[in-house]
Amino acid sequence: MGIPTPFYIVMMKKIESRSNPIIKNAFQIAKGKDSLVIIEGHKLLEEALKSGFIPEMIFVDNEAAFIYPNCFLNSCFLITKKIMRELSTLQTPAEIISFLKPPARPSLNEFITASKLIVVLDRLQDPGNIGTIIRTSEAMGADAVCLLPGCCDKNNIKVTRGAMGSSFRLPIYDNLDVNYLFMLFNKHNFETICADMSGKPIFNYKFSDKCAIFFGQEGQGLSETILTQCKTKLAIPMQGQVESLNVATSAAIFLYEKNKNCPI
Repeated sequence: MGIPTPFYIVMMKKIESRSNPIIKNAFQIAKGKDSLVIIEGHKLLEEALKSGFIPEMIFVDNEAAFIYPNCFLNSCFLITKKIMRELSTLQTPAEIISFLKPPARPSLNEFITASKLIVVLDRLQDPGNIGTIIRTSEAMGADAVCLLPGCCDKNNIKVTRGAMGSSFRLPIYDNLDVNYLFMLFNKHNFETICADMSGKPIFNYKFSDKCAIFFGQEGQGLSETILTQCKTKLAIPMQGQVESLNVATSAAIFLYEKNKNCPI
């Protein structure tokens, strides 16, 4: 009597052609044609599953890469290494790529009632910076991150990678109208603060209990609308001939100072 074939090998569906409709759909999603989150590798997938994300498609290049509950097998496909290389954004592709549906979130109007610190990003284009800011925001106790129009897609795979799991746990709201956002902040008594080089020094500033902190585009800074409507402008004092800091670095300093002077 021979050794029984493992269950996952029996059930897993094989795809060997790039023209397969499922693979075509995956490539379309990878171009930003859907709201699904794309994850490469096991570590981030495990973090996403813990946070309530639901796999729509899982691709592996070998049977043993599927180490997840059997309830996800119907969404799992065994593909060739060539297709995996084409799907991957990594120089050395992982053995697994997943496409996941995010859990439902309450509206920002509902969520903000119990919030004390919101980070708002204006037209940030670099996905690495956005991912880093999301990760820092979670570490410093922020309740959510808001992305205004013009920001890189929150589901960009480089944002997900840079956030290191924080984008699964921290609510992220995108494509928000800036005037609607200020209306909500004023309604719920948030101090609106913008990071701007013309502002007063941030060190030892006494933050309000509830704050929304705005960070602007890497090259041009914040829009005039935001600069006009924010109640407070703060700057990071610098020495030498340095004119500005990377936006992710600035965000880390702002959030640390907020946390230090007004613990969340």
